[in-house]
Amino acid sequence: MDSDRIKLSESGAIILERTAVIADLHLGIESALEDRGVAIPSMQVDDLIDSALRLVERYDLEELIVAGDLKHEFSRNVPGEWRDVRKFIESLMDRVRLKVVRGNHDNYLAAILSDYGVELVDYTTAGSYTVIHGHRDVGSERVIMGHEHPSVRVRHEGAVYTFRCYLHAKSVEREVWVLPAFSPFFPGSNVLELNFLSPVMKGFEPDEIELYAVEDDVYYMGNLKVLAELL
Repeated sequence: MDSDRIKLSESGAIILERTAVIADLHLGIESALEDRGVAIPSMQVDDLIDSALRLVERYDLEELIVAGDLKHEFSRNVPGEWRDVRKFIESLMDRVRLKVVRGNHDNYLAAILSDYGVELVDYTTAGSYTVIHGHRDVGSERVIMGHEHPSVRVRHEGAVYTFRCYLHAKSVEREVWVLPAFSPFFPGSNVLELNFLSPVMKGFEPDEIELYAVEDDVYYMGNLKVLAELL
């Protein structure tokens, strides 16, 4: 899908020319869950690396921006986060220029990134957009962000289907694109409930927001207000 020089990828990335923006990888979540007594093997880092490398190749990328929550644990760097973040960075750093925006889960991430000369910033730019995580607002007129983990839930013949989705919010004052979570562990919060976390999205009315669902491709679903009334 193309809109105003933006491409929406079925992998959950926004592409602007030779820059891709992804968000909410939550690397190391398996280790964080193990600390809480839930033992599962490390599963997602290799898939996320493969997805990122496919983006680099498909779009001939020069730059990959992670718009926050590269890691999962709030309070410290658990061992699995060190391992998975290092593996992710080392797999990509020779293929594409990396930028990492600070998310609300990224406390202590700078200690890992410093070994690779990757700076952890509060915001950066991609084209004419300011890239933030979304847990705080920086007041820019054009924004790309994560944080919300948006999804849409659709009932059909007694079954419920959940699709990750992009949000495109536009008012007279500003324009915002919200990314789906890049991590498969986070299918997301149902946006039809109209309960946004980010102060950025709280500034929009439902009829100012459009949805694009992600499956094998990206599909325009329509206006949030209309969908919330129908589904």
